Amino acid sequence: MNPNVWEKPPAELSISRSELHVWRVHLDNVNYPLKYLISLLSPEEMKRSKSFMFERDQHRYQITHSMKRLILGGYLGCDAQCLRFEVGNYGKPSLASLQNSLNIQFNLSHSHKLILIAITLADSIGIDIEYYKKKLSIESLAEIIFSPFERNFFSALKSQQEKKEVFFRCWTRKEAYLKAIGTGLTQDISRISVDLSEFSVQDWLDVPSLSETENIKWKLFTLDMGNAYTAAVVATHFQRCLFAYDVKDII
Repeated sequence: MNPNVWEKPPAELSISRSELHVWRVHLDNVNYPLKYLISLLSPEEMKRSKSFMFERDQHRYQITHSMKRLILGGYLGCDAQCLRFEVGNYGKPSLASLQNSLNIQFNLSHSHKLILIAITLADSIGIDIEYYKKKLSIESLAEIIFSPFERNFFSALKSQQEKKEVFFRCWTRKEAYLKAIGTGLTQDISRISVDLSEFSVQDWLDVPSLSETENIKWKLFTLDMGNAYTAAVVATHFQRCLFAYDVKDII
């Protein structure tokens, strides 16, 4: 798959089932007054934001969930403040069914100063982003998350930089899949195999515990995040076109 181009979104938001929309928000480039954004949050969201110890984490949560509301409200043509959300068995949020006449599905991820919001129509979606400048013990974690195929691929790499990039590529693609199916990190992540190429040309996910028919359902989309970040989206075979939008004050 070719790397995506981040574009300015259209004035009128709409989406078809064959499309996948990904919105990128940079914490330093949001041109709304913070007071206005906070006013969009529900009492539950405000309570959650205040539970974070550090101000930077409170701020990131507030921006993430207010922008989520503005973007979803744009698709649904309704007041962002009035949106209500439900939480699945494993904690995955969704729009309350009574407000979701279009059957919009979404998923969120954030790391460091970037927020990603993925949108589909009718079909499940999962997205993950990681800031890979942070210090981690790559080799020890690789033993836990890699499948046998992936361990062989990883062990053949020569440089530490290559290993770090491949580790985060693997991690984001697997987490995006687990978020798409709605379980999060409750499964043995080493039982999932993914294409570790920089820009996946096969778009494949191989889950040994699934049948061939079940595996075919899921499709991997890679995202070009530039330096320091890695991200991935997993959607279904219905989604064929990826649209990537940069957001500032255009909702």
